[in-house]
Formats: sequence, C-alpha cells, structure tokens
Amino acid sequence: MTPKEQRIEQIKNRISESKSDLEGSSQVAPIGIIILGIVLFLTPMMGLGVGLFGVGFITVLLGIVWSYSKSRQATKLKEEIFQYERELYDVEKEPGF
Repeated sequence: MTPKEQRIEQIKNRISESKSDLEGSSQVAPIGIIILGIVLFLTPMMGLGVGLFGVGFITVLLGIVWSYSKSRQATKLKEEIFQYERELYDVEKEPGF
C-alpha cells in the first residue's frame, strides 16, 4: 500500500468515526429532562408540593445547558467532517506515487 493510499484510508476512518459520533449525539435526553423539569415546575400550581418549584426550575436550566452543549458538540463534529472531506479530496487529487 502506498503512502497516499494509507493517508486516504486514515482520513476515511476519521470521517466514519466522526459520522458515528454525530449520529450518537441525540437531543432526546436533554429534551426529556427539560419536559420533566417543566412538569416539576408546574406541580406546585396543582397543589402537590411547593418544594418542587425550585427543583423544577433547576432541572429546566440544567436541561437547557445540556442541550446547548450537545448542539455545540454536533456543530463541531459537522465542521470536522467537512474538514476531513476537504482533506480527502485534496489528497485524492494529488499526483500519485
């Protein structure tokens, strides 16, 4: 295997790893936490407990922060994939050995 072919394989492996990481970064869990927090936040209005108001508020805030973090991570992974694909294109267009 030539050095060029090895480099192409390495880049393709990086692309596939980044794509699998991107597929694994789902927003379902943070949204579920936010919904749970809203339910806890609204529970005192139904007369079930005043202490849950603060817990619900904190849970909503933590869910928003977690969702924002996952969104930034997904954006970073998309940028990595784009850079790897551009690098792969450049390597493939180089004159071979």
